[in-house]
Amino acid sequence: MRYIGRKNALLEFIFEPLRENKITSGVFCDIFSGTTVVAQYFKRKRFDIIANDYMFFSYVFQKAYIENNTEPKFSKLSKIIPKPNLEETFDYLNNLEGKKGFIYKSFCVEGSKNSKFERNYFSTENAMKIDVIRETIESWKIKKLITGTEFYILLTALIEAVPFVSNISGTYGAFLKINDPRMFKKIFLEYPKLIYSNKSYKANFTDSNKLIKKIKCDILYIDPPYNKRQYPSNYHMLETIAEWDKKLLDTKTGLRPWDHQKSLYCSTRKCIEVFEDLINNADCKYILFSYNTEGIIPTDEIMRILENKGVVQEYEQDYLRFKSNSRKSDVKKFLKEK
Repeated sequence: MRYIGRKNALLEFIFEPLRENKITSGVFCDIFSGTTVVAQYFKRKRFDIIANDYMFFSYVFQKAYIENNTEPKFSKLSKIIPKPNLEETFDYLNNLEGKKGFIYKSFCVEGSKNSKFERNYFSTENAMKIDVIRETIESWKIKKLITGTEFYILLTALIEAVPFVSNISGTYGAFLKINDPRMFKKIFLEYPKLIYSNKSYKANFTDSNKLIKKIKCDILYIDPPYNKRQYPSNYHMLETIAEWDKKLLDTKTGLRPWDHQKSLYCSTRKCIEVFEDLINNADCKYILFSYNTEGIIPTDEIMRILENKGVVQEYEQDYLRFKSNSRKSDVKKFLKEK
């Protein structure tokens, strides 16, 4: 999935401080989960997981990848699909005929051409296909033809497929003025690679600074927004498909209402204060803090706040920046309790 803060290339680097300190079990809290790749990694390593994010599409991922430990059966769909199972259910959705719904009318040229703003996020075919798949999943949920877990798994598959047919440079802050060839690929749902375990897992959809006051963990992993780019405005499309409330602001890019999801970590006036509040309220043995060299919280403030909490070890690794050939450094602060 195309996502600003995705950490696929840094997973071993993130685990390095724990491995060096022989920490191989316990409750791992990923309090800014995003696409959940870090939480998934530690679930595979048999840690108990607390996941959280203030984007609803991330919560959908958490429910499917982190909290869920059951293979979906789709048995209640027998009236619609003759022999419902995993493969047949995905085949059914992938072969639905498109319909002119909310996405078509709002986010492709043909459907929005008579509106105030003509938008070009999707081809006509893919916009219609997203509509019919999303409406079908919602209908199945309302009619109780799928379980809650099955709903989140199907919705995860749709959300993960959407960026690969979107006419964007990387985020949904704007659509491209010219048509990217990928937008003409036919959208296709693939079954998420789920992880099964008998450990404890919990998904959360709330403000991290509120959640931190209610939980206790062994390892707290902190990977907050680094700059002024707000995630709700850059990923509004995925949030709209996840929420399916069909709320749309009258803007050129088709933003949804998102003031309630603004992050203070993206504010130069508030980022130090909110970070210090998070650290001071953390009830944990260890903290893994991930930050990069372009972050808006000054390094001296980071060190001051962390050193007031415990003993700090620092790790650094270069990696390619998002959608660029230039490099930046990801810095890990590993904090032990005093």
